[in-house]
Formats: sequence, C-alpha cells, structure tokens
Amino acid sequence: MNEKQSKRPTRGKQPKKPPLNLQVTTLWEYPSQHYGTGFQGDPDYKGATPSYIIWNLLKRYTQENNVVIDPMCGSGTTIDVAKDLKRKVHGFDLNPSRRDIKHADARALPLEKESVDFAFIDPPYSKHILYSDDERCIGKLHASGESYYTSMRQVISELHRVLKPGRHMGLYVSDSHEKKKGFFPIGFELFAILREFFEPIDIISVVRHNKTLEMGNYRKAADEGNFYLRGFNYLFIMRKAEKIKQQKERQKKKVKQPAKKKVLKGFALRQNRTIKDQASFDAALKNAESIAKKKRAAKKKRSSKRSSKS
Repeated sequence: MNEKQSKRPTRGKQPKKPPLNLQVTTLWEYPSQHYGTGFQGDPDYKGATPSYIIWNLLKRYTQENNVVIDPMCGSGTTIDVAKDLKRKVHGFDLNPSRRDIKHADARALPLEKESVDFAFIDPPYSKHILYSDDERCIGKLHASGESYYTSMRQVISELHRVLKPGRHMGLYVSDSHEKKKGFFPIGFELFAILREFFEPIDIISVVRHNKTLEMGNYRKAADEGNFYLRGFNYLFIMRKAEKIKQQKERQKKKVKQPAKKKVLKGFALRQNRTIKDQASFDAALKNAESIAKKKRAAKKKRSSKRSSKS
C-alpha cells in the first residue's frame, strides 16, 4: 500500500512494547504498530501494516534465506521485518516510497514462476486512502464495483503463479462501511477469491488500534448513525497446493471415461471435436459406437460377397 508520506518519526509518547511472542490463538493483538526499539517501515505512513503481524507469519511459515515478497509494499514494513529475520525479500509498489522497493504492478510481477517461499499483501480497502496518482492503482477502485474484485483476482492469481507449491501466503484486509453507501464485506469477497487458488489454513482476527476508534466524533457518528466502526482486520492464511495434489485435482475435473475411451479419443480427434462435459461425452461415444457398428457390418458384407464369388 502506498502514499506519499513525510519521513518524520512520530512524536509523542509511544505505547509500551512487550516482548514479541508467537501468537497461538486466532485473536491477535499487540499494543504498538512497531516492535523493538525502532520502527519497521514509516511510522507516519497511513494504512501501514502492524509489523508484528508480518513477524509472526515469517516466523511460522519461513526459514532463514527463504524468499519473501510483498507486491504492495507501501513504506517497506515487510522488507524491514524480513531483513530482521534474515529472509531474502522483494518489495514492489506502483509508487515506491524508498530505493529498495521496486516499481511494479502487483498484477504483473517481474518474478519467475514458483520462485517465492512466502507472500504477504495488505491491499487497499476500497477508496479510503489516496495511495498513488497512477491510474492503475487499485486504491482508486471502490469496493462497490466489480472492477475492484476483478483487479484483486488478478493480483491473487499472480501470487499463485510466483509462489512455490506447498508454500504459504497471508492477506490482511478490512471490511468497509461508508455513510450513505453502506457496508461492503471486502473480507468475505476476497476470501472467496482466495479459495479459487489456494487452500485455507486459518482466519485470524487482528484487533485494530486505530486512533479514530477513540475519537469522540467518530464514536458519536457511529452511535447516532447506527453503524459500527471497524474494530478488527482479517488475516487470511492460505497455502498453495503441492504439485501431486494439483494434478489429482485436475484429474478430478476431467470427464470420467469408460473402457472404450480409446475408440472415442480417435473419433473425437478425427472429427475435431472437444469433449466439454459428460453429456457431450455420452453423445460422442454413442456416435462413435454407431460408426464402428456400421463399419463392422460393411466389412462383414464385403467379406460375404468375396466368399460367394469364389
């Protein structure tokens, strides 16, 4: 996620940071945006991912020298966490905010197929933040329109392409509610798309520590307008299937063929036909058997004529 931001450290009292530990439930919470004595990414960057989330994912699903990517890298939080844990990392963004983030569209990553060990992505949640002036920016697409989900399907498909079989990815996202426009279940919609490409491992609820949640005017507006402020984000943890399993899944999708499949195959090739479903298969098989029967009858008739002449 990206937006032109000031590089000033955030001033004022910071929340106390407890030691980092692996989260062991599906409800995650940490009182600070950053861990340790410094910062991961830009502390003034709007829409940044809390770094402890990425730390937990990399500790669980990667090892030293594994390749990690973030296709919407924003201020570089994923890069900083990966380097802390001695992982190799590639950060991409349409509007790079620092030199170690490469310019690229998340829908067309400059990476080889099956070259990545872990992928993390924190996409825009509709049009709440201006991330870039680039017309390709998904943050310019509203969650009420099909274009947003079409673009995110392309992003998720690209992550599937570059991820190694058996490896994991995490997608961090929030639903959206807008006055007069209503509620948009972005999380559910994206999870459904993820299921088209990956196996689900788990769904985590991450407590939000957004300053707006404590602002009186926001709370008053939610109370008077009878809607809810976003108190948590989804973290969807997914896995790309192993190659053997992928092959089995593809085989399941194929039409089940009976013992006479060789006859049908030859017939279909000669007729330049494509078997699309079971009904097409049955019709083609019946036609093939009819032709074969006529050929046998014709052959028998010719043989009978030759016998009578002799």
